[in-house]
Amino acid sequence: MLVFAKEKLVFLALPKTGTTALEAALEPMAAMVLRYSPNLKHTPGYRYDKYLKTYLGKCGVKEPETVCVLRHPVDWLGSWYRYRSRPEKQGAANSTEGMSFDAFVADYASDAPGPAARVGYPPRFIRDNDGRVMVDHPFQYEQMDLLVAFLGKRLNKIINLPTRNVSPAADLTLSAATRARLERKHAQMFEDWEAARR
Repeated sequence: MLVFAKEKLVFLALPKTGTTALEAALEPMAAMVLRYSPNLKHTPGYRYDKYLKTYLGKCGVKEPETVCVLRHPVDWLGSWYRYRSRPEKQGAANSTEGMSFDAFVADYASDAPGPAARVGYPPRFIRDNDGRVMVDHPFQYEQMDLLVAFLGKRLNKIINLPTRNVSPAADLTLSAATRARLERKHAQMFEDWEAARR
């Protein structure tokens, strides 16, 4: 999470949406940077809204706007699948080693996902505790150029994104049946991503 005090802007870092590259490019301009620890770096909207927004207000940052990136659900899950297939994850309970992408997505769309498919839920990330979408400026990962232009204008800075945290290549074949199951089970993910289109 990045806080730009003067510009009254808070960047909420949803995992697997290019946040590491964005953090590298924007960190020098931020007044506050929460990083390294996943629980800090990826502070969700509801936690920000309940705890940090009040603190920022006490520090003079009144009513900051929020920005967040949403990735197409299948692509987002593909990034998680590839990330958990790294050699460093071999033998870990949440490794996707030996699991097909289709099986991974089917597990994610089940009522009780196993450890490998427990990767969070983007709609929960962007909402407050009442379920209200609290992100003022959602952007699609697939329209990163528009986000970069928005941030460049708000921060009055030319922004160049480095390539960071790229997961290994993998077969991301997904059957029509599994995709349909995902769309039924987690329709809100697709709706939120569509709503972020510019």
